[in-house]
Amino acid sequence: MIIGAMNSPKNSLVEEIQLFGEMGFDFVEVTIEHPSATPEKIMANKKTIMDAFHSYNFGVLTHYPWYFSVAHPYSRIQDAIVQEFAKAFDAASELGAKKATIHTEFLPSGIQDRPIHVAKTIETVKRLSKEASERGLQLLIENFNQGSFSIKEFKTLFSELDIGMTLDIGHASTSEGEGMNNYLAQFKKRISHVHLHDNDRRSDQHLPLGAGKIDMPKAVSELKSFYDGTITLEIHSSDREYLKIGKDKLEILWYGREHHERNKNYQQPKK
Repeated sequence: MIIGAMNSPKNSLVEEIQLFGEMGFDFVEVTIEHPSATPEKIMANKKTIMDAFHSYNFGVLTHYPWYFSVAHPYSRIQDAIVQEFAKAFDAASELGAKKATIHTEFLPSGIQDRPIHVAKTIETVKRLSKEASERGLQLLIENFNQGSFSIKEFKTLFSELDIGMTLDIGHASTSEGEGMNNYLAQFKKRISHVHLHDNDRRSDQHLPLGAGKIDMPKAVSELKSFYDGTITLEIHSSDREYLKIGKDKLEILWYGREHHERNKNYQQPKK
């Protein structure tokens, strides 16, 4: 199990990398996003960014704006968005990333009929998968809720596309999220990355672990029963110390407190 953190696109990416490095994370999931982490700004500061990654021996994953449509009803707008994805994939490749997480459609329901929504999503994701593959990136698609894309619709998508899934446990655990266990029952073999955060089990809040109502010990136990890969703590708090607290909580749930304390003493030996 490898634990990472995601930068806030409002902050300097280099400063975010340094913060996560001092907290002892294993990788950064770079959200390539306006305002401070656009492809153009990443490319302009590539050397400084790479120096920061190398100083902490960080691995790199990438993440893309949730508001980038993948089923827009206007084809010219969708074409322009695909071009923006391609620019972001270029930047991800330059950073040495291997995984790229995109989102399902977030347009309000009623804008287009559901079968068209699903068909357009599949069409666009096929295009994005090709663009990502050409740059050495494994394309992953993230669950949100059944209003965005349901489990049934994911089954249709995966029947036509050989891509992986980023399982967002927080998203799956909202009132419209259809449940983590239902995702595992259908897509366990597709899961190549995980996002973890807490909420009140009603709405998507990205709370620190333990601050909401998700049964974290149960969720982590179920995940651990089959998975041993990358997990990003996607905690949206202005107090960044909650990231370090979350990392400690996850390690204790995964390895046990004794193992966690032994590792901590090894990484930060007592003087």
